Amino acid sequence: MIAIIDYNAGNLRSIAKAVELYSKDVVVTNNPEIILSADKIILPGVGNFENAMANLSKEDYGGSLKDAICKSVNEVPFLGICLGMQLLMEKSEEGNGAKGLGVIKGNVIKFKDTVEKIPHMGWNNVEQVMDIPLFEGIKNNEYFYFVHSYHVNPTNKDVIAGVCEYGYKFPCVLNKNNIYATQFHPEKSGKAGLKMIENFIELI
Repeated sequence: MIAIIDYNAGNLRSIAKAVELYSKDVVVTNNPEIILSADKIILPGVGNFENAMANLSKEDYGGSLKDAICKSVNEVPFLGICLGMQLLMEKSEEGNGAKGLGVIKGNVIKFKDTVEKIPHMGWNNVEQVMDIPLFEGIKNNEYFYFVHSYHVNPTNKDVIAGVCEYGYKFPCVLNKNNIYATQFHPEKSGKAGLKMIENFIELI
């Protein structure tokens, strides 16, 4: 079963439809027990970091989504998308230094004032700096769709699998063991994005 986490951060239907192209065993859920029993987990999301963490920390069904994620994230293949990527970090400049899940060491920072326009919105190419399963069958410097004003800044640069240039190079794909994350939206990125989703679903 593939669990797509619902924490009121939007964009659920588009990612669910993309996943359903390759697997019929998909559930959109906010139930921690279901998430803990999943074979793969996807944490999507758009919006505000602090609000998202507040939603993840609410106690429902006898537990919180935050606790379920932290328990399962090192056990099964996990994919964070956009805000879902940023939430994996320890804290963010958005929301007065709000604390994240702390799954990957580092923080989330706002784009520097030197960039031409914030948010970074539209298609941009991704340079592959690490050979990971998500990139299987996807050419280097392929274009993906971005919408964001903040980006991750991991402490350990060895987890950076892909970078994008927008005024300067920033990490846009992370990989730590079975944990994967993308700043762009693969579900909105055409054939290359769908191929990436397929690659994640095929992970053992």
